[in-house]
Amino acid sequence: MPLDDSVTTPAETIAIERGKLLLAALPTSAVTNAGVALVAVVLLSSSLPRSALWLWAAWMLGLQCIRLLVWFVWRRTPQAALNSGAPQRRLQLLRLGGWVTGASWGLIPVALFPPDILAQSFVVFILAGVSGAAVAGLAFDGWLSGLFIVSVTVPLAVRLFFIGTSMSTAMGAVICIYLLYLAMAIRRGHGQFLQLLDWRTRAEAAGARAKRQAELNAVLAQANQLGAAATHSELLYAAVCRASLERTGLQSISILQPGAQGALLVPVAHAGARTLAPDDTSMTEVAWREDKPQFHTNNGTIDACLPLHTHSKVAALLWVQTAAAPGEEIFLREWLQNLAASVDRGLHALAQRERIARLQKLYRALISESEVVLQARSADEMVTRTCEKLTQDTQFHAVWLAQPDTQGAFHILARSGEGAVQLDHFRVRLDDTNRAPLVLRVWDTQTLQVCNDLLHAEDMQPWRRTLAHYHWHAALAAPVLRGGALWGVLVFTSPQVNTFDAQTIALCEQVTALLGHGLDELDVKERLGALQRIEAHRARHDTLTGLPNRYALEQYLPAVIERARRQGSAFAVGMIDLDGFKIINDTWGHSAGDRVLRELTRRLQAVRRQSDYLARLGGDEFIVVMENLNPLDIQSRYAHSVERLRQAVATPFDIAPDVQLPLDMSIGFASYPVDAQDGDTLMRMADKAMYNIKKQKADRKVGS
Repeated sequence: MPLDDSVTTPAETIAIERGKLLLAALPTSAVTNAGVALVAVVLLSSSLPRSALWLWAAWMLGLQCIRLLVWFVWRRTPQAALNSGAPQRRLQLLRLGGWVTGASWGLIPVALFPPDILAQSFVVFILAGVSGAAVAGLAFDGWLSGLFIVSVTVPLAVRLFFIGTSMSTAMGAVICIYLLYLAMAIRRGHGQFLQLLDWRTRAEAAGARAKRQAELNAVLAQANQLGAAATHSELLYAAVCRASLERTGLQSISILQPGAQGALLVPVAHAGARTLAPDDTSMTEVAWREDKPQFHTNNGTIDACLPLHTHSKVAALLWVQTAAAPGEEIFLREWLQNLAASVDRGLHALAQRERIARLQKLYRALISESEVVLQARSADEMVTRTCEKLTQDTQFHAVWLAQPDTQGAFHILARSGEGAVQLDHFRVRLDDTNRAPLVLRVWDTQTLQVCNDLLHAEDMQPWRRTLAHYHWHAALAAPVLRGGALWGVLVFTSPQVNTFDAQTIALCEQVTALLGHGLDELDVKERLGALQRIEAHRARHDTLTGLPNRYALEQYLPAVIERARRQGSAFAVGMIDLDGFKIINDTWGHSAGDRVLRELTRRLQAVRRQSDYLARLGGDEFIVVMENLNPLDIQSRYAHSVERLRQAVATPFDIAPDVQLPLDMSIGFASYPVDAQDGDTLMRMADKAMYNIKKQKADRKVGS
């Protein structure tokens, strides 16, 4: 917080601080003066009469002892007692002791000035040093330090000029210049002392204001908390008055309301010593009538009267009386206005809570229903439970949801409540010329429609008998949006006329909106689930042939091994590779190769056993896993399967229009548990067996 330059230190405080500093410097000053006096006696004893010199020394030492005695007595006195006395008188006594000391030094040039030049030089040196020391230690007190150096240096300078020699005149001039220098030092030290005191006073004042502001702001925070927790306006008023008086030191605070006969100035809450006086009524009447804060300041006391509001109307008056320190008036006015605003917020919150309490039953039923809507797992469950819940412990007689089909006829998706069975015969179409039904009005305008008296509405004449039979006296129809478009109409009916007030309409809109959001959430979840399934299939299957890929095979083999180990059976892994497939790609292009691979996949799937697992590793390499083989006869078991697989490629493949090409394949097997007992090793051994077969085929071609 910035310091206020207008704040200055009071004269009494300055006297107290000077007295404290002089008292603190007194022992040093007394001891120093006594010691220098003894030195002066030693230096001047050969030039002056001893009796006069020792008499002066005795006086100086006695004076310093008296000063030390004063210091000792006052040091043992409590500071509070010293401050509560007469600080100016104590300061004058301390100054008197210092001045007498200076005057005692001034006796030397007047009565004890030596005749020889060397002794005179000693006197000048000693008195100049004493004067400088006095200024250095006492510059904060301009009066004392000024009197001291004047008492010492002026007699010395006069005596030197009186002697009349060139040497004495020169020393006198030097003393005069020295006196001017000391005077300037005294002025500067005196000013710095007062400036430091002013800075300290301003800092203390700023700290006091900051503390005061913190206390007042704490009351505002507490008033806000009280407003949020109060259950009745009178309790709020009493708590605010009590907290304000205890924490801010207000003289008096009251909350005023009209009396039984409409009279003002009746306190409903009060704290403090003073109550409202008859001459205060004019201020309160103006505040009530004009709805404006009123302030009156007199001799440092602020009387304030501020209006308090409920539903934007004056409901009470906040009346406060408090003392205002200099410079606090503006801040206190702002704080009082903020306090009134805090009470206003508390009254508003209290009114809101009372209003909510009156509608609590309706809110509970509708909001609990909205939660059910959001928790449903399917659209059918969602709309069905919506209708059921909204007819349980509410003022709604029946609730139903309608939607037009592709032919434009509305059909009922869900219904619940008394008379809802009649909706099985609901006959309303989008192209009906009579647009009176609420569902058609909603579909036309895509906005909520309400009829609070169905039996007396002229456009409801065709359905009046049915409505009266089922006690549908009021209805509300709200649009249900799904994916941002109108999807259906949710209809609420009630046996009470005018049941759909603003609060009920708002809650029905909220439930309808939540139903739409719930349907959107289901749609989003369904789309995400479909995308996840597609991505999962893509991650595990080859995009060209649709067969499981290497990743799927690596996940499948451990399960096959575990089953074979558990059942004591065997299985074989076959590595299949087309012979001459590269020539097809190089000659006819990759599209022809892709057609061959798809056709090969179809043929292999057609001839494999139901329990065989077929996967594509990449290129023209395929893997077949044959389970449930007899460990004792595994070779003959998969030999038959190999023959079926070879027959799959026996028929020539269509490479291009009118171009067919016969192909062959090489297949190598590795079996569990004979050849290996883990998937990676089985695949490597099957691959090695397949390449051995391809090599044998190549060797036979070369030999032939």
